[in-house]
Order: sequence, then structure tokens, then C-alpha cells
Amino acid sequence: MKRTLLSLVALLGCSYSALAYGGGTAYQFLSLPTSATVSGLGGNNVSLHSGDIALCQQNPALLSLAPSSSVSLSYFNYISDTNYGSAAYGAAIDSISWWGVGFSFLNYGTFDAYDEYNQPQGTFSASDMNLSLSYARRLASHLTAGVALKPVYSYIEDYNSLGLAIDLGAVYYLPEKFFSAGLAIRNVGVQFTPYEDNREDLPWDVQLGITKKLEHAPFRFNLTYVKLNKWNFDYVKDASLYETNSSFVDASYKSDVSWGDMFMRHMIIGAEFIPSKNFSVMASYNHRRHKEFAMEDAGSGAGWSFGANLHVYKFSLGASYALYGPSGGVFGLSLSSCINDFKKN
Repeated sequence: MKRTLLSLVALLGCSYSALAYGGGTAYQFLSLPTSATVSGLGGNNVSLHSGDIALCQQNPALLSLAPSSSVSLSYFNYISDTNYGSAAYGAAIDSISWWGVGFSFLNYGTFDAYDEYNQPQGTFSASDMNLSLSYARRLASHLTAGVALKPVYSYIEDYNSLGLAIDLGAVYYLPEKFFSAGLAIRNVGVQFTPYEDNREDLPWDVQLGITKKLEHAPFRFNLTYVKLNKWNFDYVKDASLYETNSSFVDASYKSDVSWGDMFMRHMIIGAEFIPSKNFSVMASYNHRRHKEFAMEDAGSGAGWSFGANLHVYKFSLGASYALYGPSGGVFGLSLSSCINDFKKN
């Protein structure tokens, strides 16, 4: 039985626009943050040397900067009934190589279904999920490279899709300088089975980041540049690009995004205050999120994110809150630990 477009538009609008503020590609959930720390630092980070195993889902090379036998669990309460979660585990193979496994899911909740005559036909659900298998190896004294294979499964009512994404990454770490730099090519792959007839691209992204902790002060700074593979986000297109629907487009309306504004939309800036090894707080600013979620003639905190990490006994608890607009934000929780710590006397 055919379903009306209303339910599917609501579903896709929630997942692709509100959550990943993007469109035109499949599996946008792959771009979501994988831990409270990542969310608190603006949603992306490929260079952080914090020991959080969940960061390997941002850059597989970061496996090398987490304690062996580390595990992490994260949960995010998104818009309405939409929920997202992830899990990660990593361990050392030997002194120069590491492996990891991760899982993430995005559940969109339950939707009302209707036939072509607008008669109720019960409910349906939708969800995305992926498994990640990671490997990292030290290439030089301060340089590590990594790769992750990520099978993806997605379904919307009776429609389903299978795909495969690959992450490639590298990290350069100078512990004596409290400095690290990371480069990641994320979500390169293919959609094997489309939802209907046409295959879609994956949300691949080239990201570059640096992290620097001050040597004599409890502050650490993060700068991440995303979407190096795409300069213009194409917010406004002229009518010639909408030949079949040109009557709905005002050809005289052009994008007024300046070069400087567009440059900043690729950038995420974050800062952490670390008064002790057991506690830290963080704040970040994502200019693209601020601009895309801001409402005209209305103040908005969109683009700002905040977080905190607390280490108690042998567990680390993280919490974050990311502002997406006047309607509210996204709250996240993470719990991590090192299994080897429980083996120590």
C-alpha cells in the first residue's frame, strides 16, 4: 500500500535537515557526533588527544591515543522521538598497532501511515545503523595512520538500503608539546542497495584539525576544518537549476554568503578548561550551524555547544548540550572506562 508523501517528508526533514543540516546524500547519520565530548566540541573533531576511545569513530588513527581495552557508550536525545546512540571498543595488538570496533544507530520513532486516499493504515518506523571495524598502525615515532570499514543498513517502512563507507585517517602527536594534528577522509563509499531505483552518494567529508594544550595553564584549544572537499554549500540556486519547477523559484534571488562567511562555515572552534585530570568543561562554536539554524529577526544561540567530563573511580562520565535553534538543543551522555583498570590491584 502506498504511503502519502507527508509522513516521509516529515521523516526525512527531521533526520537530514534538522540533525545533519545537509541533504542530497544517503546515510547522513554517519556525520553525527559519536560521544558527548565530540558534541560538546561542535560535532566534529579529528585531532583530540584526550584518550576517549569514541574518537576513533571520528578518525580511526586516534585508536593509538586511547588506553588499550577501552570501552565507550553514548546516547543522544534528539528532536521529538528521535534517538541516537553509539558504542566503541579498542585494544592494542602490539606496541605499534591497534584495532577497534564500533556501532551506532539512529532511530526516528514511529510515524502514522496513510494510503493514497488519506486513510490511516497503522504506523511504521525507520532507523539507520552501522558497524565499524577499525585498524591503526604507527608509521613513524609521532605519526599514526588508520582505516575503518563501516557497513551501513537503513530502513524506512518497507524500504531498505545497504551500503559501505570507509574512513581513512592520520594523526601526528607530539606529547612533549601537548600538540596533535589530525586528517580524516570520512564516509567514502557506495550505496549497494538504494531505497528505490536511484543510488545516492554518501556524505563523504575531508576534515583537518589541530589540538593544542597550553603547557603552563589548564586550557586546551581545538580547531577543526570540515568539508575540505566542498567549498560552496549551495544554499540558493537560480531558476535554471530547477527547470521542472522553475515557477517556484525566484531567479532574481541570489545567495549573499560572502567569502569570509563561507570560510567560517567550514570551521569549528572549541576550548576546554581542565583544572584536574578528573574534571574538565568545554565550549565550542560552529558557525555553519549558527547561520543555518538562526531565525530572521530573532536572537539564537544556535551553533554553541557545551560539555563536561568527570572521572570517578574507574569510569568517565561525559555530558553535552548542543544548541540548534530557539526550539532547543540536543542533550548527550557518554560513559567510558578502561577494562584493564579493573585488573589492577
